[in-house]
Amino acid sequence: MAPPHTVRIVHTSDIHVGDHHVDHTGIVRPLVETTRDRAADLLLLVGDIFDHNRVPTDLGQTVVDELARVDAPVVVLPGNHDCLVPDSVWRRVRLPDNVHVMTDAAGERFELDHLDLALWGRPHPDYGDLRPLAGIPTPGERRWHVALAHGHLVLRPDDRHRAYQITPEEIAASAHDYIALGHWDVPHDMSTGGVTAHYSGSASRFGVCALVTLSERDGRRHVDVERVPITD
Repeated sequence: MAPPHTVRIVHTSDIHVGDHHVDHTGIVRPLVETTRDRAADLLLLVGDIFDHNRVPTDLGQTVVDELARVDAPVVVLPGNHDCLVPDSVWRRVRLPDNVHVMTDAAGERFELDHLDLALWGRPHPDYGDLRPLAGIPTPGERRWHVALAHGHLVLRPDDRHRAYQITPEEIAASAHDYIALGHWDVPHDMSTGGVTAHYSGSASRFGVCALVTLSERDGRRHVDVERVPITD
């Protein structure tokens, strides 16, 4: 079967399950339903899905068991809160077959043949600083190229003291179709240099996620991002 010319992606981040203000059953289950209702081909979780690595294993397992209900691949990029230290919650849970967690600290490429899609992301291996887009490869032969990056976009000189820096120049130079951003709670369009990039915003704070549609129409490639409410 030929890959589809249109790919639909649900992108979210910064749910912070384990924060005492967050009811995981009130956040993750509706997110799964939204992904199913929108007939998405892929769900991206771009960091800080858990608020910290002290989250009990049974709570973490409840979350990933919910993700098993998604009728599509789920790709996770650990963030600075749920980073890949030895006792990380992502290392303690049993992952469903449809869930892939990026673990290569140098940057990981993950391909989905049935979508003709290549994903790349650099997970947070520990609590130290890093450049989320450092080492991003040049797009290859796949039809679509999407990067995941959990960090702080540098917009002003005083942003230079922040950790996990991402610059507009790095976004533009990536030449990717879409960059799924995490770390900021508020949704923002950070597209630049012909590259579409968005912070999805915190699903738990704002009750929304980003629905990204990659398509080819009239001989042109299109990347459309819609802010959609999470299904109650």
